[in-house]
Amino acid sequence: MPERRKSSRRSISYYMRILDAGENQMIGHLADISLQGLKMDSQKPIPVNRNYRLRMYTTSDVADKDSIEFEAASKWCVQDSLDPGLYDIGFEILKIYPHDAEIIQHIIDKYSTRETSYNF
Repeated sequence: MPERRKSSRRSISYYMRILDAGENQMIGHLADISLQGLKMDSQKPIPVNRNYRLRMYTTSDVADKDSIEFEAASKWCVQDSLDPGLYDIGFEILKIYPHDAEIIQHIIDKYSTRETSYNF
């Protein structure tokens, strides 16, 4: 599939927990992020082309609250090439409050390690 991303995502050196806020169930850990989308590592595959209300837990060095929530659409889900027990899942962020977007930028500034691109 050709790359359609408008901005590069940045790998994150600190795995933050991500929950399906509607189900109140942990679904994975943050692997990389931009203001437009994210990649998550998960132990289970999830349906593609579905909207989710995601909650991402934050740390006090990047946020003034314990978590942020946003609406995101699952765009792809593939088995991890290095660890077949994990799945890599890509999301497009659809709706996010401006303050929570600022927190994502703080996460990128504090924990990002390098630009990444994927050709799935």
